Amino acid sequence: MDQHNDVKPALWQYGTIEVAWLEQAVHFTPALASESHVLMLALADGGTLAISVEESGSTYQQRYTELDPGAGWLWDGHASLTLTPHPPGRALLAMIPAAALTARLGSITDVIGRKLSAIQGSGAICAHMLAAFASQAPQLSAEQRQALGDGALDAIIVWLRSEQTLSRRLSTHRRELLTAICTYIERRLDDDQLNPRSIANQFGISVRYLHTLFSPTGVTVARWITIRRLDVIRRELLRRGGDRGSIGAIATRWGFHDLTHFSRVFRQHFGEPPSVYVRRRVGKTL
Repeated sequence: MDQHNDVKPALWQYGTIEVAWLEQAVHFTPALASESHVLMLALADGGTLAISVEESGSTYQQRYTELDPGAGWLWDGHASLTLTPHPPGRALLAMIPAAALTARLGSITDVIGRKLSAIQGSGAICAHMLAAFASQAPQLSAEQRQALGDGALDAIIVWLRSEQTLSRRLSTHRRELLTAICTYIERRLDDDQLNPRSIANQFGISVRYLHTLFSPTGVTVARWITIRRLDVIRRELLRRGGDRGSIGAIATRWGFHDLTHFSRVFRQHFGEPPSVYVRRRVGKTL
């Protein structure tokens, strides 16, 4: 088992929200939660994130969950928890007062302890915002962080409300099947044969039913695959530091064989062509 510690990671305060990056395994206990009941949101960034929950009661139970990149998980602080990010990834943590969520969302039991999607829509906005908060905090004053925290809480509320809606529109069986399919897609993004037909065949369902499962997400199956590939490409480009010639090679590896088409799709999703996007972040001319 990976080594872990019981030390609470250093957190940056943004209003009522606290954020931090986690790059090694850390163990949390109920005692680390404040008396005001703080929820912890964990997001997998760049790699998988293993979650081990230890629950005590009439019998001792241990549950394991693994988040793929772009997935989130909300913990209520009533059980011991170990988070283990797997290289090259890390975990993004956000501590949020439970009262701040329940006051606006009502019961949040339907989003506690289940996988949340931060791949697209409001979830992606929250993930990018919280990642920027954790990375840029040293450059901001306490007053600036306080002001930005209010907007972050609003964004998280919008995201969790959409997750509640999705949960209530899908039966338990459909939700579990959708989660399994998304995990299957995530692990085969470099497969040129990955498409709705191959996915439906793998799970023994019709293509029509597959599209029905994805309907509450607001995107088609093909679009989901494209979004996930674009995010993997973005991370790999930034990790490579903008090496000359890397854009075409990386795009081809992840299924984009037409560089003009790839550049157009990348710009539509991230707002800039890939060369500009990478240059602005790594400071190199491609």
